[in-house]
Amino acid sequence: MKRISVVSDLHIFCSRSNWETKLYAVDEAIQSSDIFVFNGDTFDFHWVEEKSNEQVFQKAIDFLKTLAEKYPHCHIHLNLGNHDHRREFCQLLSKLEKDVPNFSWHPYYLRVGKIVFLHGDVSIRKMSHSQLTKYRNRWERKPLRKNSFVNQIYDVAVSMRTHVAISHIYFRHRRTARNLLWYLNELELGTDAGISEVYFGHTHVPLRNFRYKGITFHNTGTAYKGMKLRILRTLVL
Repeated sequence: MKRISVVSDLHIFCSRSNWETKLYAVDEAIQSSDIFVFNGDTFDFHWVEEKSNEQVFQKAIDFLKTLAEKYPHCHIHLNLGNHDHRREFCQLLSKLEKDVPNFSWHPYYLRVGKIVFLHGDVSIRKMSHSQLTKYRNRWERKPLRKNSFVNQIYDVAVSMRTHVAISHIYFRHRRTARNLLWYLNELELGTDAGISEVYFGHTHVPLRNFRYKGITFHNTGTAYKGMKLRILRTLVL
């Protein structure tokens, strides 16, 4: 049996995230796992506080390399999300994967036995893989928003906890699971392929053991201020 831990939506480098307070729990989970999955939006290159893309990309690489070298017994996987899927970052990840034997990265999803891990930005609507690719490309072209008016509005929403209500209203469990399964079926990663569990992120809404059409769905939540995050653990043959 392999011990697996997973966490989504840390949004490292974003001022609206309490990511620094979660690192001890991440460290502890990696230490006690055989496989650890960062399940998308681990880093936030959209609301980033750094002035230089190159600087923040290298900080992210150093973060991953340090963890992998500290815990060589654990294979660390990084799934990308819409906030950290950047072409230049992917190039650095490919080099890191070659240099560090217990690190792997995946642009869209990871399958381990009967479990699929994916970020879950396909949950916003029924989306094919080609549509997801176009969606990610649009995100990559969006400018940095650190000092923008939109960023200020988002800060106000977080301070008033508006983001919590919106996430729970928009990402209803059944609707979210339906959209995720629609995408997975297109990739032939549904129940017919032996998949029994799906771990996803993006919605920022914690979810545990939600059954839909023969598959159990889980979400760890987010490190965003005012919201809940819980590192989830499971076992796989």
